[in-house]
Amino acid sequence: MKLNRRTTLIGLGTIVAGGGAALGTGAFDTVEADRSVDIETAGDEGALLGLEILSDRLAGDDNEDVIEFDLDDLNQNATTTFEDALEITNNGTETVDITIEDEGGEDLIGADGEPMWFNPESSSDEIEIGADDENQVTLDVEFDTTGDEEPAFPEQITISAETDDE
Repeated sequence: MKLNRRTTLIGLGTIVAGGGAALGTGAFDTVEADRSVDIETAGDEGALLGLEILSDRLAGDDNEDVIEFDLDDLNQNATTTFEDALEITNNGTETVDITIEDEGGEDLIGADGEPMWFNPESSSDEIEIGADDENQVTLDVEFDTTGDEEPAFPEQITISAETDDE
């Protein structure tokens, strides 16, 4: 075979293309892309975690986006229980563990002795809600005004649902 400019260029081109195919991985170090996001929210009843006050005495504000316990007439030096006060519904597809905490992170489920606490239907201090027929739990809420000092009711509570899959 005669070596000329044409065969030399074809040979070098083949070597470069073959080496690139053999060594190239298609990987990259950085990609940056801008995308638009459209997020819509649902009211408590249609959200993944549905919250509903069942007690007429504890009903929240008129637009039902805020759960509010507005009680000016609790008995002094007493523990007042509102049975079947709050219903939590799991509208998701996985079983969730529920926590209810005050603004300081104190657990309010079964927290007997706190100024305010929630009791589930079961005697357990843990709440697990399935995603099937057993997808809701009803809670009693209790307010304790016993003691020498004015009770420090939470200004805000956080109700959280967490799956076991992390």
